[in-house]
Amino acid sequence: MKRFLPFGVILLLLAVPGRAQEAPKPEFDNAPVGELLVWAQKALGVGFVYEGKDLLDPATGQSRKVTSKGTAPQTRAEKQVLMLELLRRAGLVAFELGGLPGPTYQLHTGESAARLAPMVEDPAALKGMYFGALSIRLKRALPLEVATRIRERLSPGVGRVEVFETTSAVIVTDFADRLIVAWEVANAADSPTERDEDLNLSHLPVRGVPAARHLAALERLRAPGESWKGAINEQANVVLLSGRRDELARVEERSRRLDNQPDAGAFVESTQTFKLIYISAAEATRVLREMFQVQIESGSVQIGAFDRTKSIVFRGSDFDATRARETLRTIDVQGAAPKAD
Repeated sequence: MKRFLPFGVILLLLAVPGRAQEAPKPEFDNAPVGELLVWAQKALGVGFVYEGKDLLDPATGQSRKVTSKGTAPQTRAEKQVLMLELLRRAGLVAFELGGLPGPTYQLHTGESAARLAPMVEDPAALKGMYFGALSIRLKRALPLEVATRIRERLSPGVGRVEVFETTSAVIVTDFADRLIVAWEVANAADSPTERDEDLNLSHLPVRGVPAARHLAALERLRAPGESWKGAINEQANVVLLSGRRDELARVEERSRRLDNQPDAGAFVESTQTFKLIYISAAEATRVLREMFQVQIESGSVQIGAFDRTKSIVFRGSDFDATRARETLRTIDVQGAAPKAD
């Protein structure tokens, strides 16, 4: 069955699919977004499908604007990333279309993009995703209050939050990196407030390994949202824990299993180097140190920054290294710098 483009839709395609023309440098200074499309057409050989009204800023009725100074993408991948990032800043979402000659993108505003976004319930499913919808179920927090907190962290003009009071859920639509932030905001809001009467102390004698190494292993097994704290008594080879009673019960069970398996994978450490492209090593280290504050204090994670080579040296478990790698991938993007919460 043939599909026809609705009235008012503009189709901009190259005559020779996949063949890029000589393109100027992507130097835009508050330029109409149409100039970005022409540059992408020449530099990447791509086409666009869009409604003319979507290129206009709904607040002013004028063309959406883009700015890009001092960038010099060399490879096709770098140019494609720049194109998508500038469209994102202009409040447009680009979905790649199939069945048309040459690489073709259909442009959508936030409202129409939300209707096309694939929905997931597990934030792990967002890996590799460009734009989507994340369904978040809440146990304690009020959906309306959580939605208010999340809206402050979404992409301007694109991000959306729907509230479902009857099911205690919110559905967030945005670019994948913003959905991860939304998940963290919702998870923090849904965590119960600690009360003094909920806190407890626990002493865990360790037999198989030194207490410091045992505590580092427990840190690597820390589940998301757990807030317990640990210390050691080297002379008695004891791990001291403080936290909520329900959390300590789980940690004590993990401790018993570890003490019977001195060769368990949780004791394994590795050192990895992460290369940065856009942000400085000092800024990336600041973010990682905030993220792994508890692990750093316990000694289970060590982080070093090297500004000259724009690299981060990370020592810890494979689990922690994977979290660090995904965080750097999120914040190390063109024209973006991480902001403190």
